[in-house]
Amino acid sequence: MMNKLEQIRIDNPLIICYTNDVVKNFTANGLLSLGASPAMSEAPEEAEEFTKVANALLINIGTLTHENEEDILKIVKIANQQRTPIVFDPVAVGASTYRKKFCQKFLAEVDVTVIKGNASEILTLVDSQTTMKGTDSDNSLDSVEIAKKASDILNTAVVITGKDDVIAQNHQMIKLSNGSPLLAKITGAGCLLGGIVASFLFKNTNPSIDDLIEAVSVYNIAAELAEKASYVHGPGSFLPELLDQLYQLEDVTYEKYLKKEEV
Repeated sequence: MMNKLEQIRIDNPLIICYTNDVVKNFTANGLLSLGASPAMSEAPEEAEEFTKVANALLINIGTLTHENEEDILKIVKIANQQRTPIVFDPVAVGASTYRKKFCQKFLAEVDVTVIKGNASEILTLVDSQTTMKGTDSDNSLDSVEIAKKASDILNTAVVITGKDDVIAQNHQMIKLSNGSPLLAKITGAGCLLGGIVASFLFKNTNPSIDDLIEAVSVYNIAAELAEKASYVHGPGSFLPELLDQLYQLEDVTYEKYLKKEEV
């Protein structure tokens, strides 16, 4: 049964999104459709006031620069002081040495609640030899093994996205099999998921695996239903329908479509 989605729709939790320039509008609209209240705050000067009242902070490094990396580190350290949970999305971390070094520094200095990424991105965080092409993942990788390894080494919850999604938390492993291939055809689908995971945390820096299952599955089931809509013929019509399905999803539909297994 859904536990947190109803709470999100009642409480409208504030989610601070330090995310990449390409996806800010889509992420904000997606969180509003879900029922959360997004704030695209990037100023360290207001981080203390914002993180004090926020339910979670999303950090997405999609458009990382030397100009903003220090701001990011200042904001997350303030969030740690406030015990505000942090969702970290290491976008394309394996694509450049610069990104790898920043993520290593970030994870060495910051307590992260959830790390979300594709298999190549998560593997790169625990294996410096990994390389990748932009944001693309290597489909031959063993997501279950990578999630377990990363969760153990980094001592945090891990969400790996792909054809199947894998969640590792507190020595539990769950595989989820909902979703739509069209998610890979729109910009920012994974970035929005980071914000949605953040929306399900409610100030909890050690979320249950059930909360993470619900977060990922709500999103993927909404995508599945959006793809099935009679007037969706491709990415252009899929995107607004995804927002509508996030807005409309109900408990009975969630239960009907949920595909999960312990691994």
